[in-house]
Amino acid sequence: MSNGDAMRTDVFQRALGFCAALLLTACLQAPPTSQSFLDVEQSFPGNPKAQALAVAAERGDAREVRRLMKEEGVDPDTVFSPEGLPLLAWPILTGNPAGLEAMLENGADPNVAKPYPLPPDRTPRNNDNAMVWAAKADDPIYLQLLLDHGGDPDTRNVNNETLLLQARLMDNQWENVKLLVERGADVNARSQQRAFVNEYASLGGFMQTHWLLEHGATPDKHTIEAIFWRPTELEDPEWQRRCQQWLLQRGYQRPPMPDSYRRMREAFGFPTDEEDIPLL
Repeated sequence: MSNGDAMRTDVFQRALGFCAALLLTACLQAPPTSQSFLDVEQSFPGNPKAQALAVAAERGDAREVRRLMKEEGVDPDTVFSPEGLPLLAWPILTGNPAGLEAMLENGADPNVAKPYPLPPDRTPRNNDNAMVWAAKADDPIYLQLLLDHGGDPDTRNVNNETLLLQARLMDNQWENVKLLVERGADVNARSQQRAFVNEYASLGGFMQTHWLLEHGATPDKHTIEAIFWRPTELEDPEWQRRCQQWLLQRGYQRPPMPDSYRRMREAFGFPTDEEDIPLL
């Protein structure tokens, strides 16, 4: 081989090695890719390690979650989106309980939340934390994992509403409601001055109403009126009957029928005279 050929070969090999190094560097520095509908770079901008942790949790990669938290020092308790979304909520929103468990097992706090900006004369509030997102999730596994790792069942959302109400309003996540009550949530805590049990009674959800009464809910005036007067399916009044019996056995009397229920009964073809409406 001539000197010229050797020189050209050497130059080519150096160029090839340089290109390979550039390619490897690009691969190592490439931002992680989320497969969900969420944009991880937009959610946690300017923080590639936090983005990597979010994606690892989304994929349920427990080993990578641990490495990022323990070796790279990524602290999910300090990472929030510009809108206040906690990093710990990412595996809940992207549907991976294994990823959530891995973050919790490595020290993530289920109760952390980003303060909500309010004027100094307003009562301080926090953005929704992971507990709020879990209470609204279809699968109770997320809420169970957070509760198992110290999550507060009496957490409130940014609007000062209970987790119970959040679970009720989001497609009626009844399993989440039961789980919260069984794990110590205050079943009589009010949201927007409303008793939680009335969220079911006023809509004719008497099976849920009875369960809540049996688990410590105190019926208020609106709950009692609904139990005695709200029209329900005539072919299956069993749970409304049980609620009426529950009240009567504890000394509650049937109150006069409110005009609102009289009009409702008339609209649905139910009797409207009190003497024509026997207890179930």
